[in-house]
Amino acid sequence: MTAVPVHLDPSRTPLIVCARPAFRFADLPPGAFESDARPMLAKDVRAGDLILASFSYFPTPGRITRGSTWLNRPYVADPAPWNPECPCDLCKLERRWSDPEPRFDRRVRLGINPADPRWHTGEGCDVWWADEPVLVVPAALLLLSVPTAA
Repeated sequence: MTAVPVHLDPSRTPLIVCARPAFRFADLPPGAFESDARPMLAKDVRAGDLILASFSYFPTPGRITRGSTWLNRPYVADPAPWNPECPCDLCKLERRWSDPEPRFDRRVRLGINPADPRWHTGEGCDVWWADEPVLVVPAALLLLSVPTAA
């Protein structure tokens, strides 16, 4: 698969979607296909969407570009407003790194990311900025229901 530039809107830097690496990455769940992946903003992710990748900044000649950073293990979204009182270690870090007067309404918890074993026990949230791009397979395009992380 060749890298494909994607624009969510004209005011953003280009997003480059690269082929998903096979080495050390879990297979996509049955019924999920890389070709069905769509970039969207975290605030637009819906319950049941399969989270595949975030987008990291990297320099390219003459501009800044964002390229897909695939998750080792995709997970099913269970979006909710971020709870700044959440006791998990990752939310504690979010609070520590926040501005002096954090805008909690600009963050969204997309679910529990299974990449870290602690997250299987609900000890860690996956918190995104609401306007951060995310690569997902929308639930409507999944051929089979994908179970959420336990």
